[in-house]
Amino acid sequence: MWNRLIIAFLLSVTCPAIAQTSVGLMDFKNALPDLQSAYTRAEEDRSKVKTAMAISNFYLNNKSYSTSAIDSAFRYAEAGGNLARKIGYKKGVEDAEVLKGSTLIAQKRFGDFQRMAGITQGSLYCRLQLLIGRHYLEIGGEEKADLDLADGFFSTAQRYADQHQLPMLALTGRIYRYTVMLERRADSTACDNEFRKISALCKAYKNPALDAKIWKIRAAYMMDVNVPLAATYYYEAARLANLANDRKIAIDCFREIADINFRTGKLDLAEQQLKEVIKMYNHLGYKNLQLPNEMLSAIQNARGNLEIAVRYALTAMTFADASGTDLHTNYLQYRLGDLCQKLGQRKETIYWYQRAIESTIKAEHRFPYLVFRQQAIALIAEGKARLVLNKLAAAIKAYPPPPTSYIFISMLKGDCYAALNQPAVAEQYYEQVISGFKTWDVNPVYYYWAYQNLAAFYTKQRNYVKADQYLKKIFSARKNIVSVTDMAEVHHLKFKVDSANGHYVDAIRHFQTAKSITDSIFNQVKVKQSEQLQLQYQTSQREKENLTLRNSNMIQHSELEKEELNRRLITTGLLGAVLVICLLVYLYLAKQKSHRNLSRQQDEINEQNQELNELVNEKEWLIKEIHHRVKNNLQIISSLLNAQSSYLHNPEAKTAIRDSQNRMQAISIVHHKLYQSDDLATVSLKPYIEELAHSICNSFHTEQQVKFVFDISSARLATADTVPLGLILNEAITNSVKYAFNENGECMIRISLHEIEGGAYQLMISDNGKGLPADFDIRSCPSLGMKLMVGLTDQLSGKFDIRSQNGTVITITFPPAPLSMLGKY
Repeated sequence: MWNRLIIAFLLSVTCPAIAQTSVGLMDFKNALPDLQSAYTRAEEDRSKVKTAMAISNFYLNNKSYSTSAIDSAFRYAEAGGNLARKIGYKKGVEDAEVLKGSTLIAQKRFGDFQRMAGITQGSLYCRLQLLIGRHYLEIGGEEKADLDLADGFFSTAQRYADQHQLPMLALTGRIYRYTVMLERRADSTACDNEFRKISALCKAYKNPALDAKIWKIRAAYMMDVNVPLAATYYYEAARLANLANDRKIAIDCFREIADINFRTGKLDLAEQQLKEVIKMYNHLGYKNLQLPNEMLSAIQNARGNLEIAVRYALTAMTFADASGTDLHTNYLQYRLGDLCQKLGQRKETIYWYQRAIESTIKAEHRFPYLVFRQQAIALIAEGKARLVLNKLAAAIKAYPPPPTSYIFISMLKGDCYAALNQPAVAEQYYEQVISGFKTWDVNPVYYYWAYQNLAAFYTKQRNYVKADQYLKKIFSARKNIVSVTDMAEVHHLKFKVDSANGHYVDAIRHFQTAKSITDSIFNQVKVKQSEQLQLQYQTSQREKENLTLRNSNMIQHSELEKEELNRRLITTGLLGAVLVICLLVYLYLAKQKSHRNLSRQQDEINEQNQELNELVNEKEWLIKEIHHRVKNNLQIISSLLNAQSSYLHNPEAKTAIRDSQNRMQAISIVHHKLYQSDDLATVSLKPYIEELAHSICNSFHTEQQVKFVFDISSARLATADTVPLGLILNEAITNSVKYAFNENGECMIRISLHEIEGGAYQLMISDNGKGLPADFDIRSCPSLGMKLMVGLTDQLSGKFDIRSQNGTVITITFPPAPLSMLGKY
C-alpha cells in the first residue's frame, strides 16, 4: 500500500497536469462523462489540451488495461499533443508524450518505448526515464532484478537532470531512489539519513507542499513497520499540506489516519473521521467518493451492521459507475458478496461473487481463487460441490495459481469433499491449509477463516477435541479481526462442543451469545428493510402526485393554447372564405383540364414502364446466367487443375496448383452467391466468408482440426470489394493452416469484420499459432501470398497491417466501394 502512495506523489512531480487530481494513481476528482463533455465544449485551446490529458490519464489509471482503454488513452494524448504543438504549448506536448509512453508500457512494448525515449532530450527525457523506472519499481516489489532496473533508470534521470540544471527532476530521481532503498529494506539509519537530506532540500526550495508529500511517503512505509508512528507522520504531512494550502494532500492524510484507526479497532473515531473526509472531498468538488464509502462499509461490517454496510458498498459502486471507473471495483463486488452471504441471501451472494470474479479476470488477467472460494460456499450449500470442483479444475488450467493461492484451493477442496461425505479426503486438504500457513506469509484473517472451517468440520465429524483446539485459537484473536457474524457461528460451534463434552453451563452461555448476536443482526436488518420499504413507498407516492400535478398543469396549458388557436383560426377562416370560394371555381375548371392532360400522359408512361420492366427482367436473367456460367467455368478449370495435380509428383507444383484452386474458389463462391441472390450488385459477407473459410480448410488434407471463430457483421459489399477481400482471406487462412500451428495443441483461426468509424470496414484474421519470425519484414518478404495480400489491399484503397500477438494478426482497413463501382471488379 505504501508503495502506491509513493508513486502517487512522484507522478505529481513528473506530470503534475495529470496527477493533481489523483489519490494513488487513480483520478477520483473527475468523472469521465464530465471530462468528455468539457473536452467537447472547450473553446480555449490550452484548456482543451489539459482536458485531453486528464481524459487520457483517466483511461490509463481508472480503467482496466483493456485494448480499448489503452487505445482511448493514446488517442486523447495524441490529440492533446497535436493541439499543444499547434499553439506552441511546450508543457502540453511533454505531458502528451509522457502519457503516450505510459500506453506503450501498459502494452509491454518496451522496445518502442526505449526508441521513443532515445530521441528525446531535456526534461522530457528525464520524465520518460522516471516513468519506465517507476514501472519496474511497481511490478518489482522486492524482486532484486526489477529493483536494480528501476534504480538504474532513476540514476540516469538524476544524473541527466543534474547536468542540465533541472533541480526538481533531479530531486524527483533522488526520491525514487529513496523508495528503492525502502523496498530493499536497506539499513534504517541510511534510510533516515537520506530522508532528512531530501526533506532539507525541500525546505531549501521553500516548498512545504513537497515536504508534506515526502512525509506522506514515509508514513505509508511505516504502515508495515510501526502503525502509531505512521499516524504521527500522516499528521505532520497534513500540517505541512495545510501550511502550503494543499487541501487535497491534507484530506488524503486524514483518510489514511481514519484507515489506521479502523485497523486498530477504533471504529467510532474512524467513522467520524471518514464522514469529515467526505465533507471535505465534497467541498473540493470530488465526483467519486468510492474510497471513503468503501471504508465506511468495512467499519459497519466489523460492527455487524450488515444492512448499513451494504448501503455504503452500493453507494461506493454507484460513485464508481457514475464516474466511469471500473478499476478495483472487483473489491467492492467481493465485499457485497460477502455481506449478502452473511445476510443469508444466497442468490445475491453468488451474483456479486461472480461479478467480482469476472471483473478481476478482465482487469488483472488472473483468477481470484479467494473470491471463488467464498462463492463456492454458497454453491456447496445448494448441493453443487461437484460443480465447484469442476469449475476449480478449469480455473487452475486456464489461470495457473500463485503459490499462496493453494491455501484457498486446499481449503475449498476440503469444503467440497466434506460436503460429498468424504471426510478422510477433506481432512487431508485441511491439513495442507495449516501446513501452508507455516510456509507462506498470509493475512492473519485467513488463519481464522481456516480455523473456523476446521472447527466446523471436526464438530460435524464429532471429533470435539480437535474442534475445541481450533475454537480456542479463534477466541484468542485480537478484537475485530473476526467479524461479528463469524463470531456468532463460532459461539454456536462452541455450544455444540461444550454440550458434547458435558460442559452444559458454558454451552448455554455460548448458545445465548450466538443467539443474541444473530437476533441483533437480523432484527436490525428487518427494521431497516421495513423502513426502507416505507421510504420507497412514500417516495413513489410523492413522485406519482408530482407527476399527476404536472400532467394537470400541462393539460390546462394545452387547453388555453387550443382556445387561442381556435379564435385565430375562425378569424382567418372568415377573412379567407370569400377568396376560397372564388378560387374554387377557378381551380375546378383548371383541374378538369389538367385531369384530361394527365390521363393522356399517364397512359403513355404506363406503356413505357411496361417495356422497361420487360427489359430489366431480361437483363437480370442474363446477368444471373453470366454469373452461373462463370462459376461453372471456374469449377471446370479447378477440376482440370485437380486432375493435372494427380499426375504431378513435385510437392511444390502440387501446392501451387492447390493455391490456385483456392483462389479460383474464392472468386467462384462470389459468382455462386450472386447467382442465388436477388441482389446482383452486392454479396452478403457473413455466409460468404464462412463458406470460403471452410472450403479452404477442407482443401488441406491434414490431421489437425482447425477451429474457426467468426465475428462478422451482417453487411453487404459490392463485388468490387468482395473478390479481393475473398482472395486476401484465402491467402491469410492458407498461411495459417500451412505454417502457423504446431503438431500438437489447439488450432484456432478468428475472423472478424465490422464497420468502424468513418464508414470504413476492418477485417481481422488472427490465429493462435507460432506468430511471425523475429526478423520478419513485410517489405522484404518474398512470399507471393504476402505480395498478393498487400496488392489486393491497395486495390481496395485500404491499409494492411501484420503483427505477432499471441499468434499472427492480420488487419485490413478499407473503405467500401462507391455506388458507381457496384458489380465491377
